[in-house]
Amino acid sequence: MKIGQEKYEEWLSCIANTRFLFNTIAELEEFLEAPSIHSNGIKRCFSSLQRLRSAFRDLHCEIADQTKDECDLKSILEDYKKAWYFFRDNLARRTDPFMVALELLQFTYPPYNIGKLGKKKIGIFNEIEQQGINIPFTILMLLKIIPGYDSKNGDVADIDTHFANALALLEKFTEGSEFFSTLPAIIAAREEPNKTRFRLFYHITNILNTYASYAEQENIYGTSSQIKNSYVDLDIDGFWNECDGKLSHTSFWHITRAKDAGSYFAYHWQKDADNNLTGICYTLFLINDGDGRLTAYMQHPEGMKHRMQGLPYTDHDHVWYKTDMPTDDAPNKLPFNRYMASQCWQKSLNLTRVTDQNLWSIYQKWLSTCNIVKPFSCYEYEFYPNLYAITPNYIYIPTEDNKQLYQVPKSEIEGLDQIQIDDNVGLMKMNGKYFLAFDELLLYLPTTKGELQKHGIKLVDSVE
Repeated sequence: MKIGQEKYEEWLSCIANTRFLFNTIAELEEFLEAPSIHSNGIKRCFSSLQRLRSAFRDLHCEIADQTKDECDLKSILEDYKKAWYFFRDNLARRTDPFMVALELLQFTYPPYNIGKLGKKKIGIFNEIEQQGINIPFTILMLLKIIPGYDSKNGDVADIDTHFANALALLEKFTEGSEFFSTLPAIIAAREEPNKTRFRLFYHITNILNTYASYAEQENIYGTSSQIKNSYVDLDIDGFWNECDGKLSHTSFWHITRAKDAGSYFAYHWQKDADNNLTGICYTLFLINDGDGRLTAYMQHPEGMKHRMQGLPYTDHDHVWYKTDMPTDDAPNKLPFNRYMASQCWQKSLNLTRVTDQNLWSIYQKWLSTCNIVKPFSCYEYEFYPNLYAITPNYIYIPTEDNKQLYQVPKSEIEGLDQIQIDDNVGLMKMNGKYFLAFDELLLYLPTTKGELQKHGIKLVDSVE
């Protein structure tokens, strides 16, 4: 569709007047190299269609670059306009806007809590869904963080407070999440180095999308499958250390490949003066983050324990590191930097592959002669993928002794109907106990009699 001069004037005027992309008019003027926007306005500064189009395209490309092509500025501005007129007509005069924003989120996202909402408010919230009104924009308008689409309120006074207030709402909404005590997306938003109204809108969108991905069991399968498709399979088996491949201190890493491409077990060992060798086995996943960089997601063994117990992950349970994508499938250096703030994990992880055969021999000797200490050995696990059959109604998994089959009804647990024959389904053994494992659903069911009965799982001799 051909865009005319009036539309470009409208979009650029909105960007300038609402300080949507930049906190001050001076920053916008510097970006567009148009120092008189504040005095002459958009129409006089960009008097032709070509100049208007060029200015907008510069901003459009900037937003695409900032969000790795996730956001289209034209669509965002149209959503802004639509949300503003709906907000102005239906929600602008509401008392206690923070609570209204929270109620809207609870109404729109799982577990869809209507609570004690009145009929009028339910009607408005239904209209928001039916008309496709943008929720992040509506939230930001309720919190008085983003002005009206046609506003001329001036420069942003306190963007840090705006971020804090919006994230406080999102944290309250997502508290009690089954998977995360605090969503990683909220932590990332708090650390945003370039705080603007647009960046806050972007983060809220990402937070809500992340929450929705994990809030319902049926969504988890798609999220897990998408992540698995992004795994990066590197040849990193062997010894690594953080002292440039030399014997400068007595700690080192031993990495071995797990079942799936891109997944590994990473043992961190530390030898002390008393000949004790203490090891913690982390689960490691290497992921292409979509912008040409490599993400290392590491999970502490206690993280798996919390997942098995249905408890949310904490800061202690996992961490994300990033580095440039290696040009070699068997890299010798992986200089990772932590992606988000953490009170538990080191800021950087500068791994160097140990290629010195003498050092290899030393590490192997330590592993065979030292007193081995594994403080979290009870949380280490073995996974036995063994999906025997899938029928329209059931999933069949062989028992520990392979003499019978666990018959798992698909109807008892949301998401089981999405399981495919090549998925990671089978038995997991942790601390001497067995679990039915559905990795794509992050679901692990104890094979105790009571738990099996709870989910209608039976022991059978053959497929029905």
